[in-house]
Amino acid sequence: MNEWREARRGGREKILNLPTVVTAVLGALLLVQLAMSALPFSMVEALYAELAFTPARISSAFWPEAAARVMAPALRADVDPAELVRALGAEPVPWWSFVTYALLHASWTHLTVNGVTLAAFGSPLARRIGPARFLVFLALTAVAGAAAHFAVHPFDLAPVVGASAAISGTMAASARFAFARFRAEGEPSASPQGASLSELWRNRQALTFVGLWFGVNLLFGLFPRATGETELIAWEAHVGGFVAGLLLFGLLDPRGAKRAI
Repeated sequence: MNEWREARRGGREKILNLPTVVTAVLGALLLVQLAMSALPFSMVEALYAELAFTPARISSAFWPEAAARVMAPALRADVDPAELVRALGAEPVPWWSFVTYALLHASWTHLTVNGVTLAAFGSPLARRIGPARFLVFLALTAVAGAAAHFAVHPFDLAPVVGASAAISGTMAASARFAFARFRAEGEPSASPQGASLSELWRNRQALTFVGLWFGVNLLFGLFPRATGETELIAWEAHVGGFVAGLLLFGLLDPRGAKRAI
């Protein structure tokens, strides 16, 4: 009887069998949010100003006159745009914020949604490419997301936070190998390699997934109230991370050495 019980225990699968690196990333995001919840408001403001990605801090350093001209209509009447731009431009250019913004979240709901999505799509990717490459992948897709947002809103004073761009990258990478077991005609394929980009565009399941992803992000980006959010969603950053994820998978996948990117 005891042997039967032990066998039953040994045969059970863990409900949450996450790779260690994914658990570590989720733990880091949780610790950051806990710290932000516990710190005084003044310190939280200072940390957000330092670590969040604010496009105007970049553009003020390189294009001060254009920044002052574009920002002027959005400022209060008692705020001199030239003085604001000079103050922003006098600070060191926060290149680190292209990555650190992904560590911050606007609320516990924001963190919960991102955490669940990262666990779902990041876990298979982490198992496939390994922990070191996975961390590099997250960092590069976060940078790509910030860069895409900056390209569209170079003079925006609103800070961007959240790991959504990097998570979008994991979703794109998953499309490169999760659907690779199907040929273009829908027949199973035994190849362990992920799909090349040209193969991806011929894969009906993968194209449906990519199309739905872009449709949902465009819908929520243009109509954020549909998600219950009161603030704008940085959907451009999501797109930047997703596109980067599609491209980077071919470079970081250890099984794809003989496959075209």
